Amino acid sequence: MRVLPEPVARNLANELTCEVSTYVAGSRGACHQLPCFPLVTWNVFTVGVPWEAFGNAHGGLNNSGVASAVKALCSAPAHMDAQLAAQAGASGLWGGSLLVALGKILGGVSHDLIIFSPYWRTHGVQSLLAAAGRKSYPGVNVLVFTQPRCRMKSGDEEGLAFFIDMMKAGGASVLVMVPSAHDGLTPILHAKLIIADGKTGYVGSANFTQSGLDHGLEAGVLAEGEIANAFSGWSKAIAAACEPW
Repeated sequence: MRVLPEPVARNLANELTCEVSTYVAGSRGACHQLPCFPLVTWNVFTVGVPWEAFGNAHGGLNNSGVASAVKALCSAPAHMDAQLAAQAGASGLWGGSLLVALGKILGGVSHDLIIFSPYWRTHGVQSLLAAAGRKSYPGVNVLVFTQPRCRMKSGDEEGLAFFIDMMKAGGASVLVMVPSAHDGLTPILHAKLIIADGKTGYVGSANFTQSGLDHGLEAGVLAEGEIANAFSGWSKAIAAACEPW
């Protein structure tokens, strides 16, 4: 592969980004899908390179980046807290409850909240909202990505419905999206992601269930700054290829 000079690469990345951004902006509210490489051509170059170009155009390489911070985030059942606490200082791992960290993200959101989660249970949602320590979310726009109803168990559907009702009762607006089928294939949503205001977020393994949030062995990262903002931009681009739940 020929390596482009940096100025040329930047210009190309900006042109590609502007073209995609224009397409996304024009497709809002319509049943359009982003142009897509044929499935047989999917590989590290067709999938990874465009996203890298986007990052180079709108991230640190265009001199407008925001400092990033990433912190390892782990949790375990209560009976293992002592072992985690003993290791936290030496390893840099956060030794407390994952639920507390997620509660802080949710508790601090002021205008935009993006959530990816395939699994939801009422007890898990109750624990998360309680950890946030607030009942009011006025003016907060919540964008949720999850599985299609046909792939959900009844408990997950009930848990998500409970989350929607509680957020709306607190003054938030909620939009739930699911991946659209393309060429007969509906992407499986398996990501677990929470981003608040494009500034702070969690990416990891925990589902919104009682076992996932309260007493499971879970690992992830707490991201701030440019990395959190990149996930936020990626999420909003994904929305153009999704449909309402």
